[in-house]
Amino acid sequence: MTKKILFVFVLLFFNISLPLLAQEKDSINSILLNEVKITDFLAKDTISKQSSSSLDKSTIEKITSSSVGELAKYIAGLTVRDYGGLGGLKTISVRGLGSNHSAIVYDGISVTDFQTGQVDLSKFSSNNIKEINLFNGQSYSLLQTARALSSSNVFIIETLNPQFDSLQKMKAELKTSYGSFNYANLGLNVAYRINKIWTTWLDFDVQNSAGNYPYLLRYGYNETDSTSKEIRKNSDYFGVRGEWNGFASFNSKTDLKLKAYYFYSERGLPMSTTLYYLNSSQRLWDENFFLQASFTHKINNRLTYRTNAKTLYSYSHFLDPKTLNVLGYQSDKYYQREYYLNNIFSLRITDKLSSSFTNDFIYNNLNTSSSFYSKADRTSSISALSLLYDNSKLIINTNVLHYVVSDYSNRDIKRKIQNYFSPYFSVGYTWNNIFSLSAFFKDSFRMPSFNDLYFNRVSPSILKPEQTQQWNIHSAFTLNFGSYKTSLLTISLDCYYNNVRNKIVAVPQRNLFVWSIINFGEVNIKGLDMQTSFRFYLPLSIDLNIRTTYSFQRAIDVSNPISNSYKQQIPYTPLHSGTLFLNITHPFMDFSYTINFVGKRYALAENIDRNMLKAYMDHSITFSKDFNFNKTKINIGLSCLNLLAEQYEVVRNYPMPQRQFRINLKMYLK
Repeated sequence: MTKKILFVFVLLFFNISLPLLAQEKDSINSILLNEVKITDFLAKDTISKQSSSSLDKSTIEKITSSSVGELAKYIAGLTVRDYGGLGGLKTISVRGLGSNHSAIVYDGISVTDFQTGQVDLSKFSSNNIKEINLFNGQSYSLLQTARALSSSNVFIIETLNPQFDSLQKMKAELKTSYGSFNYANLGLNVAYRINKIWTTWLDFDVQNSAGNYPYLLRYGYNETDSTSKEIRKNSDYFGVRGEWNGFASFNSKTDLKLKAYYFYSERGLPMSTTLYYLNSSQRLWDENFFLQASFTHKINNRLTYRTNAKTLYSYSHFLDPKTLNVLGYQSDKYYQREYYLNNIFSLRITDKLSSSFTNDFIYNNLNTSSSFYSKADRTSSISALSLLYDNSKLIINTNVLHYVVSDYSNRDIKRKIQNYFSPYFSVGYTWNNIFSLSAFFKDSFRMPSFNDLYFNRVSPSILKPEQTQQWNIHSAFTLNFGSYKTSLLTISLDCYYNNVRNKIVAVPQRNLFVWSIINFGEVNIKGLDMQTSFRFYLPLSIDLNIRTTYSFQRAIDVSNPISNSYKQQIPYTPLHSGTLFLNITHPFMDFSYTINFVGKRYALAENIDRNMLKAYMDHSITFSKDFNFNKTKINIGLSCLNLLAEQYEVVRNYPMPQRQFRINLKMYLK
């Protein structure tokens, strides 16, 4: 399907759908919904008792972003590796552990890429996001999957669910943006209430960018070296994403959630910017499709059952038309499939004590028509037994997890089977709902990805699984005050220590598709995360909201005392980083200002000047205003990203765009 056909389809869809929405709105009848009373055995106030960071809907709407990867920059303790431009790969690293240690949970079920182990968050639009939560260690929830419990941290993405009043049957939202470097984004969300039981909604998003932004090329690594102004080439991007969701509330004890997700993209892969090689003709095509379902039934007042199922298909095609080989080109195609089934039983033993048992069965396979090995598969079983005690002041959570994995590739004589036990323990206490203190310990296990083991172009890899131990102390202070309206101040501080054995580090070589694998024997990570949130209501209907984060992270290689990298910071891990979000809301105008600060890092293991990436500070501002017309609300906004036009790189030789402008339009049909 070509780009032109897709855009014509979108325009026709709008022309047909929006008039129908208006007609449907005039003919609706009053319908009452069943009340859903199924709940997890977890009170909302327990979130303050554990190490976590979040962005809610009101904050997400104020941050100018096109993907979840850009929103993630404002999560405390989290580092986003961004390879530039709209189509640049965006992965996360939490507290120096690498993206493979993070479980990316999308509406309750994990998103995976077992080929690389790294989920690209640029594939998820920010237009339909309700909330983002990062839980260090794990969440206290007893209705989560074993795969989420097996990870060192959990990054939870929750999408918007339509909310209807008694007279509504259909709703629609249209969002569009246009900006510098021919950036364009168009999104549509249509929700329909079929009857008292079923609700369905469709979310569609298309993005396009030429990616031809200017940058400054340095002919060396010193500030005094010669420079030239260049234009980023082969950085174009086109992507389309569609989601269908269905929700059924059969009664107060039973519900069913369904989701179908499709993503397609075509992008150029810009090369690393070196003096004599600025052009690239490499291309990458991605296609992802998955179906997932979640069924929950409250058997009685004490026992709840949930099952999650998912099937996934993923295709990627890498093309280099200028490879110096016999064929004169390189064309690699990869086909991933996953079949996933999860079962959870959660039991309330007493009013304060609950338990759960969860099991995941996962089958993955990867086939390729490339110069690598042609086939590999993995079968996994993950089981966990959890206990939770919560008396509103004291909360204790513990679980034991067992992981069994069986790997096979067509170069192996027989299957490789490994198993691992992973314990977790957490305790927290709250004084007068003002101050809370908690601590946790977790031992986790991470298998190498298929690329690590079988599809490494540099050389065949013989890798041991990573083993991680985490210790964390969390404190939080909350104060309500104010005479005009209730205002809120929250401050939290985390001190942590992580130990990683057999650490695997992947870094790109000359492009974003071929990576090299570096294996550190042991890494020690010490750090602290601080978050503050200040919400203050002023006279004249002024709402002031300020959020700040700061992270200190010392991640050093302690593998070999005679190595040049011994006790030096591991690659791409800043010692200092932080963010600022400021929003002033007034009936006349809305203003937002954000800062993203990242300290100096090193591109390679040796912490020398030649390998250093300088610190940067990215400033962005947004002005927006609401207009109400009968049954329609329109929001118009103007954004300036990288306000000071700072030239910086998140990854060595992959420059980020400088100053860029965007105009945003949002239309809501009430």
